[in-house]
Amino acid sequence: MRKVRTCLGIFSGLLLAAGGCSATSAAMETFRIGKNVAKKDSYLKIWVDGHPAEQNALKKAYFGHASFKVGETVSTRPTFKFDFIDPSKFGRITGTHLAIYQEFEGDYSHQAEFTINPVGTGTDNLMRPNIDYNLGAVPPTLQCMNFEKQTVPGVELKAGVDHLLVFTMTGDRSETVQILISTK
Repeated sequence: MRKVRTCLGIFSGLLLAAGGCSATSAAMETFRIGKNVAKKDSYLKIWVDGHPAEQNALKKAYFGHASFKVGETVSTRPTFKFDFIDPSKFGRITGTHLAIYQEFEGDYSHQAEFTINPVGTGTDNLMRPNIDYNLGAVPPTLQCMNFEKQTVPGVELKAGVDHLLVFTMTGDRSETVQILISTK
């Protein structure tokens, strides 16, 4: 992976130099892209319906960040699982939150279609790593609410529509990841 990152950084610099950029400009752009590629912006691994969510390496290299995307279509009542790449980066975890937004006019709605939170305020009901959560029928430790703020037994996504899942883990170090999915 390190070789791929290095080659990507060098290749982008050569491309800029060949495109007419000055040597200084190309060097600075290569440095910026190389820094973006080397940056670790997430310590979470995510799966939806058993399919891994992955970042687009080119977008991450150029922009410094890229949303995660599940390459396969998922069901309208998907499963969700997360794991830590490095658990020591989070410390004491005090909250987990999942919000699902539906595509709206070429973007995503500003209000969540569904939100999933732990029941109560204790840490016993938080979502745990390496557990497949059936979002269509959430366990009793989690509460699912629709966009009208009504408690529902689980999510039922619209078929054939793109959705954005936003998973937030709060702790000594918090992290939020965005996952793009398409339903069957």
